[in-house]
Amino acid sequence: MFDVQGPPRAIALLQRAMANGRLGHTWLFAGPYGVGKFTLAVELAKTRLCDSPRRVPNEGRLPQLDPAFMLTLPCNTCESCRAILNGSHPDLHIITRQLVRFHDASGKSMGTTLSINVIRGEITGDTDSGKEAKIYKRSFRGRGKWFIIDEADLMDPAAQNSLLKTLEEPPAESYLVLITTSPQELLSTIRSRSQSVMFNALPADVILPALIAQGMNNDDAQLLTRLSNGSLGKAILWSKDIQTAEIRNARDAQRNAKKTKDADEDEEETRFTPGGILTWTRNLGQGLDGLITGTVFGTEIGTLMTQCAEEYAALQVLRDPLSSKAQATRDGMALMLGIAADWFADRLRQGLGVPLDDITLPAATAGMDPVLARQLIDAARRAEQNMDANANTKLLAAATGTAWERLARG
Repeated sequence: MFDVQGPPRAIALLQRAMANGRLGHTWLFAGPYGVGKFTLAVELAKTRLCDSPRRVPNEGRLPQLDPAFMLTLPCNTCESCRAILNGSHPDLHIITRQLVRFHDASGKSMGTTLSINVIRGEITGDTDSGKEAKIYKRSFRGRGKWFIIDEADLMDPAAQNSLLKTLEEPPAESYLVLITTSPQELLSTIRSRSQSVMFNALPADVILPALIAQGMNNDDAQLLTRLSNGSLGKAILWSKDIQTAEIRNARDAQRNAKKTKDADEDEEETRFTPGGILTWTRNLGQGLDGLITGTVFGTEIGTLMTQCAEEYAALQVLRDPLSSKAQATRDGMALMLGIAADWFADRLRQGLGVPLDDITLPAATAGMDPVLARQLIDAARRAEQNMDANANTKLLAAATGTAWERLARG
């Protein structure tokens, strides 16, 4: 359990519950994406399902617990632990929106929600369609059954109500963990029947070493750490996207080199920017430098953000074919607007005399008027709000770039 980057308070709470024999049936793990919620949920299940759990003294590992407190940890070597590690344990059920492909007879669902078909098929059952209630079945190995719902906030109302009936009278030795970044999207009746564990952003000294350990150079790792805003999951995901882009570009270049006149010349290809989000961020920063100094137009900034957002969406669809490309493009544009707002915020801090220690700003824009910096940030935030209202991404990017130019030029 200590191999997980989760908050010590959360781990201590779970350890106390296990030691007291009062581990609740339903848990709500809430917090930002990529901070260890899902990993800790699996580790908790592994500990409880372990054939030979270890008992070791705390000895200062968790400051919230007495040094003599006996921790319960999985052995990581028994048959049960090995089955969880390779994803084949019969008593651990991972529920994701991607399972819609197995539970939607029409085959047309895009997997943008966790539908009632998934919840019934994987947990509660449905007598009308002949689906068994997995949560009421006896455990295969006799140590209970675990159900972990990832992105639980994506459950539609029907799915949540179906699950609520089970939470009101949970079967013995059954445990449910809801993973969410937006607990407010869950019914209040579900939240009230769950024991909540809150997760916070991870410190940079956790994320940076993990990226360097993967072979990333220090400058890139520092930038990606900052972009991740405390989410190790995002940092790792984006580093993998960079590798995916390199592989796809190399494959397409090789295919184009071999292409003959008889080949399909109209095949659509996405040419990815080498370096992915790292290059997008640096290019956008250089573009904003030019915007402020009068050498770049706002429409050029809008075009750059649109290109980056579309590449972001293409990479997301590669990762998850059930993703909505339109939503992924909006997510990509929101990311670029956030990066721009952070760029302006760096200048604002500089102007107020409280710069970040690890950031060196170019002389041309380091002395930006704090009032202008605030206006530019406000314009970026308004654009993000319009993005939430499903505004056209290209038009929004162009309008935002023009608004920034108008502010910068006075």
